[in-house]
Amino acid sequence: MERPSKNTLIRYFRGECLPHETELVRLYLAIDTDEKFVEACLKEAWHNDMEQSRPEIAEAEMMDFKERFYTRQNALAQVPPGKDQTGNHSSVFRFRGWIRAAAAVMALMGISLFIYNKAYNTIEGRLVQQNKEILPGGEKALLTLADGSVISLSDTPAGKLALQGGLQVKKTGEGEIVYSTDKGKLPLSAAINTIVTPRGGQYRVTLPDGTKAWLNAASSLSYPLQFAKNERRVKMTGEVYFEVAKATQPNSMERVPFYVETDKQEVQVLGTHFNVNAYPDEDAVKTTLIEGSVRVQGHNGKTALLQPGQQALLAEHIRVEEADIKQQLAWKNGDFIFRGETLESALRQVSRWYDVDVECPSHLGKLRFNGMISRAQPLSMIIEMIQLTKKAKVIVKERRLIVTD
Repeated sequence: MERPSKNTLIRYFRGECLPHETELVRLYLAIDTDEKFVEACLKEAWHNDMEQSRPEIAEAEMMDFKERFYTRQNALAQVPPGKDQTGNHSSVFRFRGWIRAAAAVMALMGISLFIYNKAYNTIEGRLVQQNKEILPGGEKALLTLADGSVISLSDTPAGKLALQGGLQVKKTGEGEIVYSTDKGKLPLSAAINTIVTPRGGQYRVTLPDGTKAWLNAASSLSYPLQFAKNERRVKMTGEVYFEVAKATQPNSMERVPFYVETDKQEVQVLGTHFNVNAYPDEDAVKTTLIEGSVRVQGHNGKTALLQPGQQALLAEHIRVEEADIKQQLAWKNGDFIFRGETLESALRQVSRWYDVDVECPSHLGKLRFNGMISRAQPLSMIIEMIQLTKKAKVIVKERRLIVTD
């Protein structure tokens, strides 16, 4: 395959690539790697940041990282080719996951607050002693059917879950809920299903009209088994990413609008991809448009029409601004991305994903930083990031994070 440019690889190791560039680099690193070329790019990405702060340790740390990089790559090269549940070759799949972690490490080396210090191993040792490892969240959700019965999706094996009116509810092998018509029968028009993710959970569902929805932790989505002919309407809390299926009215080419309701706003859609963050503990409801067109209307009657790449922030008023798409969709893509994020805001995300409570003084909560790390990492990695700032310490008591000076 075509080799990525040096500039692209350097930006990849800093966590600055666009999505299509990231995919190209991951594929290249997995199946066709020029080690000398990669090493040169890795070294330049590392040194640009490290040498400015701690030049005396940059070379030693670079060699250590390089050794771990190629040790991991060579080990993966010995894995016999096979396929995982997604259909990808196992060696490529595992290597891609490790490359994401490598990119996260490289990105963390460049963040403004997380300055490297020699106490890394000491901190790591203290963490092991002071608490048992808290693992990240996973595919967890509860599905409430029209008759009120509740199914734990994390405990239920793949296959048929229920039959409601004219619809079959199935769980796929990839951990997704899908609806399909049962022998031409019409579903119950008034029947409602609700899917809820706990803290430390996320899930995917394909609605009866073909619309796909991804639920972040501590979120919910309610939807009918049969949408009305002239509109489709769902209700949500928390954070949900939508890919809305296009639909037209019977005997007409007129599109059927799709509405997303939260407790503070309504989003009208005509077939698009967008993300809604409506957690009650956030300062504003964020609606971020990826593709298509949406109209956001607050309960105060104010409206805003978004174009791709824009987001609406609704508090007392609606404000439209350019969106950082990569950051807003990081949760869906398996990452935390912090760009100018306050510690308080970052810890709210951590609290939801790791199912922990947080105590943080307001003056520390205002600290701002940049960085990127995989959501697949254990909580200790987040704690290390905070403590390496030398501006805050974290004490873990059971499932509580206590941040102090």
